[in-house]
Amino acid sequence: MDDILKELTTSIEGDGLEQQVRALIQLLQHSTGLESAYFTRIDLTKGVQHIVYSLNTGRLQLNEGLAVNWNDTLCKRALEQKQFVTSDVAACWGDSAAAAELGISTYVSAPVQLSDGMLYGTVCAASTAKTVVSAASATLLQLISRIIAMQVEREQLLMQLAQENRQFRNVALSDPLTGLGNRRALEQELLRILANSQRNGSAVFVAYIDLDDFKRINDQYGHDAGDRFLLAISARLQHDRREGDFISRIGGDEFVIFGLLTGNDVSHAARALREQIYDSTRGSFDIADTVLQYQGASVGLVVAAPGEPMKELLKRADSEMYLQKKQRASRR
Repeated sequence: MDDILKELTTSIEGDGLEQQVRALIQLLQHSTGLESAYFTRIDLTKGVQHIVYSLNTGRLQLNEGLAVNWNDTLCKRALEQKQFVTSDVAACWGDSAAAAELGISTYVSAPVQLSDGMLYGTVCAASTAKTVVSAASATLLQLISRIIAMQVEREQLLMQLAQENRQFRNVALSDPLTGLGNRRALEQELLRILANSQRNGSAVFVAYIDLDDFKRINDQYGHDAGDRFLLAISARLQHDRREGDFISRIGGDEFVIFGLLTGNDVSHAARALREQIYDSTRGSFDIADTVLQYQGASVGLVVAAPGEPMKELLKRADSEMYLQKKQRASRR
């Protein structure tokens, strides 16, 4: 029994649910001496029982992936009658066609029930030969089922926490209105792409966008219309962006786009891209009851110098945007 307890302790300390369950059914098979030990998952909605993990050492082969009608299973009968150990299956449950077909004589099982009472699955062992199952083995079976239930709930909790962490991370890095990256996301991603560019020599551009007359739109049409305009601009920028470019909203009416420039003439590519981004921000925009004819945003686009710090690069792009804004104002 000391060896069994040592093996049980090792299984509990395993990293993943599969590793733990496989160790536990191996322990069950070792303790009972039965041909097959297995863990099942029960889908009560569909009325199907699936063998998830199994260990087969004899003539009886209960293979992983096998699915059977829950109503015909020994597990269901054992659970309903509270009889979890028998060495004469035919006498107890001769109406089970599956058991008769497989020739099962000895059978032990325990339900895997979660803390809320939900039946998750079963842990079982079976043989074609009539075998006496000791009281210690029956007790061990019940203990194993409880351990598996705890590990299942632990796994579910870890998955839930991981999902919530991803959601919180997305919220922390996203603009709540547009869903674009926020300033924090911008800085994280821009640092990464600048570091990569220093290693491979690629050219990085940063475009700073300011929506001219946005305050007037808010004042004239209302803040709801202003939000709709921001959403429409965001959608247009995303639709027109090149693959690999990153778009963020970093202020009320300010956006930043950055990415890589390719080709032999980087300056020409930068000018063409600035015009393309500017074109994306002008035209007709549906803002609820009004179709707004917008003349476009001020766009300042710069190319990073080798080794240029991120803050300096953003500052240059911001300055270039204000220069464009002044030039546009002077032409009106």
